[in-house]
Amino acid sequence: MGRSKAAAVKIIVDVHERQSGIDETLAELGAEIEIASLPAGDYAVGADTLVERKRVLDLHAAVLKGRLWPQLGKLRAACAFPYLLVEGSDIDRGPLHRNAVRGVCLAVIDQGIALLRSGHQRDSALWIHRLAVRCQEIEPAAERPAYAQRPRPKPGEETAEALLASVPGISTSSARALLERFGSVAAVVAADPAEWLAVPGIGRERARALEETLHLRRRTMTTDGDRSHPLRPGHDPE
Repeated sequence: MGRSKAAAVKIIVDVHERQSGIDETLAELGAEIEIASLPAGDYAVGADTLVERKRVLDLHAAVLKGRLWPQLGKLRAACAFPYLLVEGSDIDRGPLHRNAVRGVCLAVIDQGIALLRSGHQRDSALWIHRLAVRCQEIEPAAERPAYAQRPRPKPGEETAEALLASVPGISTSSARALLERFGSVAAVVAADPAEWLAVPGIGRERARALEETLHLRRRTMTTDGDRSHPLRPGHDPE
């Protein structure tokens, strides 16, 4: 038997999202709201599911400032079922080229993050509330076939490997080697690119792919007058 219709879904809203007013709309829709500081994402809707909300302008800015991929890396590491909700009727309303912003959206999906689009704040609230209702069903609805049920979460280690292996050129074995060397995805993200080169199988091109995908602070990866630069062409250990 499913969750009682009389029972309200519970949604945890990050403290920084209060100014959006979405928490008030969610309450109007019947949700029980808790305000808390979330380590990743903006809304926790149950069943190990987090939603990161970004207005279109925020999405453009996050890409340009190098914040998007580290944020989404934290989102994936923090839950089994991550969602990115992009809010705004015109996805081109920002400085990114139309091809670039669509490429970003496709890259998000490639990394296993579900992408939702909403036109405005109330629409965002409707998406978040509906997702919470589905996540918090005690048992699957009878009309939903077995193949439509949510998969069991992968163990944390496998999820971390999958996250790193989503970077172009990084195989599962390379991802495992990175985790063995640094201990966690967060530590890999925080490491200097020169440290990645010490990991077996990680050469200059793979280090470059890691840096560009994770969008860390860009460092010089070509000849810059320093012959000892670890990522200088001609010093590729691959």
